[in-house]
Amino acid sequence: MKFDLTELNPGAFFPFDEEEDGNGGVTIRLANGKALDDINKACIKKKVEFRRGQRHEVIIDNDERRSKMLWEYVIIDWKGLYDQDGKEIACTKENKVMLMQGSVKFSSFIGNCIEKLTEETEAYDGDLEKN
Repeated sequence: MKFDLTELNPGAFFPFDEEEDGNGGVTIRLANGKALDDINKACIKKKVEFRRGQRHEVIIDNDERRSKMLWEYVIIDWKGLYDQDGKEIACTKENKVMLMQGSVKFSSFIGNCIEKLTEETEAYDGDLEKN
């Protein structure tokens, strides 16, 4: 088995179904352990509070920031996305967040791609267990 040590989690391209020229699509990847650890460290904070002389740890989870960081990591690139004037939409953090929060069509497409990639990974894991 070979690994590209410069890109351990490269991603997979998913074409848009409705594209006539067949060139449009999104490249996504699953969040690996390190990415999830980094995101959790940035989004989950522990705070100590004292109530009636008792020490309590309170976990503060910033779900909105976590979602934005996951989208930034998972969506690597896209092509063939255009605005209403026909201008190509750049694959930036801001545009990823805007489309994921505002477009049911786009977020559903990304969700389906993640599901397919997860299924492929689980099938591969299953094949490895059989051998």
